[in-house]
Amino acid sequence: MPIPDRAAPYRDRLLSLPGVVPRRMFRTQAYFVGPAMFAFFSPTALVVRLPHAAFTQAMVGGHGKPFLSFGAAQLNGWAELPFDGNTSEFLDRMLLAAHGLGTHAARSAARRKRTVNARRLVRR
Repeated sequence: MPIPDRAAPYRDRLLSLPGVVPRRMFRTQAYFVGPAMFAFFSPTALVVRLPHAAFTQAMVGGHGKPFLSFGAAQLNGWAELPFDGNTSEFLDRMLLAAHGLGTHAARSAARRKRTVNARRLVRR
């Protein structure tokens, strides 16, 4: 009997959000808004970069743990939220929070790039 893909409904939800582009990373699909990666899946969990308030809510509520990669300490709000023990409503809410943070980061990167390019044009 094949193992069900627990990430499938969340993957579909991610792809329905504005500006989301999947790219292959970490032997799985990672999800980006512009240059900002904000989500990917492990076999047992959703891994998302959350704003501080959402990250705190998830950790204090016992919904997940800080994502640790290659022995690194907590990486800027990345949280590992297991499929087991979390409702689909909670995981969907965290996806939306992560997408919002990714969208903000993408806009900030675009503004910084425009400013740098504008300075370069003035110097010529």
